[in-house]
Amino acid sequence: MARGWEIRGLFGNEYAMEQAVEELKKQDRVECAVIDRRNISVRLPKRDRNAEEIVKRTFEMHHGFTEHEGPPGEYDRQKREEREKKAKKEEEKRRRASKK
Repeated sequence: MARGWEIRGLFGNEYAMEQAVEELKKQDRVECAVIDRRNISVRLPKRDRNAEEIVKRTFEMHHGFTEHEGPPGEYDRQKREEREKKAKKEEEKRRRASKK
């Protein structure tokens, strides 16, 4: 069973993102979800190169860019691992500073 595909986009302002969402609603193969004021997640039922290109081109036309593309949940996992790694590094730094 195909897991689907997710493309995340980042826009410079809310208006540009709203325009991109309106444009993507016209496509029947994509499902849009607004994450916050400038971020959007577009999910595809399966990996489809043509639909991916349409989504990326829509982002470009509305002055946004593709932040990440991959299986759903992968972006969140990567960000969580980066935060954990950074927190571990900061904790190690504090330990060294307290020993001095």
